[in-house]
Amino acid sequence: MKQKIKLNKDAKIAVVLIGAFLVVLCMYAVNAFYLSHNGTLETEFILNYNENSSLAVNGFAVRDESKIVDGKNTCLLSKNDNYVYVPVISDSENVSKKGVIALAFLSETEANAYVEEQELREKLASIKEIERSEELSYSNILFLNSQLNLNVSGYLSCVGGSDVSDIDSYLESITNNITSKQIATGEDLDYKTIINDYNKKIKELKSSYKIVDKITSPYAGYFVSGTDGYEDTFSFATAEKKKVEKGQGEKLVSSAPSAQENIYGKVILQHTWYYIFDVDIDDSSSFKNGYWVSVSFDELGLKDIDMQIYDISELENGKVTVTLKCTSMNEELSKIRKETAKITLSEFDGFKISNEALTENEDGITGVYAIVGNIMKFSPVEVEFYGDGYVVAVGKKVLRDEKNEKFGYYHVLRQYDKIIVKGMNLKDGTIVE
Repeated sequence: MKQKIKLNKDAKIAVVLIGAFLVVLCMYAVNAFYLSHNGTLETEFILNYNENSSLAVNGFAVRDESKIVDGKNTCLLSKNDNYVYVPVISDSENVSKKGVIALAFLSETEANAYVEEQELREKLASIKEIERSEELSYSNILFLNSQLNLNVSGYLSCVGGSDVSDIDSYLESITNNITSKQIATGEDLDYKTIINDYNKKIKELKSSYKIVDKITSPYAGYFVSGTDGYEDTFSFATAEKKKVEKGQGEKLVSSAPSAQENIYGKVILQHTWYYIFDVDIDDSSSFKNGYWVSVSFDELGLKDIDMQIYDISELENGKVTVTLKCTSMNEELSKIRKETAKITLSEFDGFKISNEALTENEDGITGVYAIVGNIMKFSPVEVEFYGDGYVVAVGKKVLRDEKNEKFGYYHVLRQYDKIIVKGMNLKDGTIVE
């Protein structure tokens, strides 16, 4: 007959402690087993990384800037070399149909008198505006001080930099700021005398010149001063109708400009333009009609222009001709003609991970093992790009058990995580010493 042994309270506590110790000992033994089979772990820290696939090409820009009407190119604006011209709109500014682009004078002296008169008129308008303003409050003075500081900083930046186009604008703003501040602080300014002096000078200047001719635009469009001789090299309509012949890219790049005499400028009729180039058959598979690419013209300082792959010709002599379409226009883009372009076909952002670190867990999920604290954690990833010896991947949030959320998620990979590149018998949750 078996006898039951009754344990007192202290004995029960001892049994529990011994059991707990044995559990910890077993866990340590299991972990030591894994460590003994992992060997030496090689690790790396992961950082954000950008990878792009790009191609350098030589191409030719085609714009809607030359229309033939009655045998005459009416988009090119002719001039008389006997006259001196003064522009009345800025280069790369929109112009209306029959809008005046430039005025003609018989001499440089008369042209300068007209320019000086216009400058005085602008200053006079500013003075009259200031005269009409009411007395300013203390808060307005603070605002004027801040505006003055900004304009002085802008002026100094222009003086110290390569772009001086805004110097005159900053000087005028500084003058107006100072005058407004004088009003605000109660300085006595004789506006009547100042205005009379300006009007007298304007009258003298106006009597010293005569406008003998003017240049007007035959079309509404985008005015560009000067020409490069390639305006008639290739038909805009041909590119627009997707009728660019194979091999046309190299022909355009090697073409010579036509003579340009007595031309003041031109009018670009549309903001849409095309960039045509030839590419080897090995690279042509990267181009798909309708896809968008990022294009940079580094020599002109133009970066990341969005353009659409508009047309791809048939293969000839191992090459195809590609036409890109752009719907933007500004002063810099209007200068593109024969230029080398860097075309970014694809771009990937993620973590740069060594190929050796990439693995699959027992459920067939692709990922890496990260060391978080002193715990080995499996981290799922999605590979976006395969490089030479590495991949670009992003971390994924994945449930440990798709059928039961209570088990939680795997570790989501983050920048600066330490991941295991080499090791044996890697397992999620292993303690790393």
